[in-house]
Amino acid sequence: MMKKLILPLTLMALLASCIPDSVKEKMNEGMMAGNKIFADQEFKRAISYIELHKLRNGNYPNALSELRFLATMDSAMLDYVEYTRLDSVYELNLKFEFPSLNGEGNKTVQLKYPPEFWKGLGCVKSNAR
Repeated sequence: MMKKLILPLTLMALLASCIPDSVKEKMNEGMMAGNKIFADQEFKRAISYIELHKLRNGNYPNALSELRFLATMDSAMLDYVEYTRLDSVYELNLKFEFPSLNGEGNKTVQLKYPPEFWKGLGCVKSNAR
């Protein structure tokens, strides 16, 4: 999935040199909002497959490669999360970045969820807490 984004992002970066800074800032804000939606979807998708694996098998997977019956579109989540099994629970971190238009390097998408989101999940550690 990320490979498909390289050419459009490269073109966008080249074109960005012709765009006023105030417009770049607005574009960055729009990209952040859109990327947060996408990152939220992928993070929750990973949680759902991990929790489904536990329901079916009685324990959490040792690695995301153990997840079965992933749809083609769902397998993209594997590029955006980092999973670690911790004994009988797990850690799940979001690893989603996109290039900034104003030359500040990559921006990291950060998500935060309320305490009630985590209730009943085996995810005890995350950079989205």
